[in-house]
Amino acid sequence: MEDVRPEIDQEVCTSCGACVEVCRFEVLKLRRRGAEACGIGGCIVCGACAAVCPTGALSHPAMPADRMRDLPADPAVGYDDLMGLLGQRRSIRRYTDEPVPEADLRRLVEAAILAPSGHNAQPWAFTFVTDRARLDEIRAAYAEFYRDLLARAADEAGREELGATHGEQMLHLLDAMAGALQLIVRAHDRGDDRLLWHAPVLAIVHSTADAPVAEVSCTYAAANMMLAATSLGLGTCIVGFLNIPMLIDPGFVSVLGLPDGHLLRVGMALGHPARRYLRSVVRRDPPVTIV
Repeated sequence: MEDVRPEIDQEVCTSCGACVEVCRFEVLKLRRRGAEACGIGGCIVCGACAAVCPTGALSHPAMPADRMRDLPADPAVGYDDLMGLLGQRRSIRRYTDEPVPEADLRRLVEAAILAPSGHNAQPWAFTFVTDRARLDEIRAAYAEFYRDLLARAADEAGREELGATHGEQMLHLLDAMAGALQLIVRAHDRGDDRLLWHAPVLAIVHSTADAPVAEVSCTYAAANMMLAATSLGLGTCIVGFLNIPMLIDPGFVSVLGLPDGHLLRVGMALGHPARRYLRSVVRRDPPVTIV
């Protein structure tokens, strides 16, 4: 990556040192006349320096000033409002036929890319499948894959081959998921959908296979996307069953139409919920340790 560094207007800089403090790679140094981008580190374009500067003396060539937003001094959303939004987010498994406007899909991406990413790599890419014929093809491909997989897992020779090729963990996973996989296949056979739940959109967060810490970074982005969808009156459901085939046959990713060399990181159903939920649910009390 090209080492593009921040720029400082020395006439405006007050030498407060805030930008130097927040720069984790020591790109910036505080000199007598003000901050300078003369440190030994390489800039990862995180923007922390430009975001923290109290006088606006600092800018970054990779971050157009007109795309940066001034932030309120206090939290933009209070805790109670945040908890209300978190409670409204549910895994939606029935959707209406109402299409999701392209403008809303782009707003979801705007929210997604505000997520943190490892080393600020921002490895994510986004694909939205909205064409009904393509969605039907994807559902059918997954149903047939799982039909064949269940048959192999039920056959002694097939089970041995799966264990030898993909390990005992895969067999344990299939045993645990067998009931749900059977429901997906049976539902498809009768014209129902227990994979994407009749959602009008399949949202996919993906990245190149060699992108650093891409899986967790894309998961953060997907979490932002789900909350943004809730704020727009949309519903989502993470579909882990989209990922399983790639553990057995990496080439199966082609079914989703992703670019060559890309891996599915997170797939989710997306659309307008067919039912309105009236209350949040109770979660189990987790173990908490405060040292």
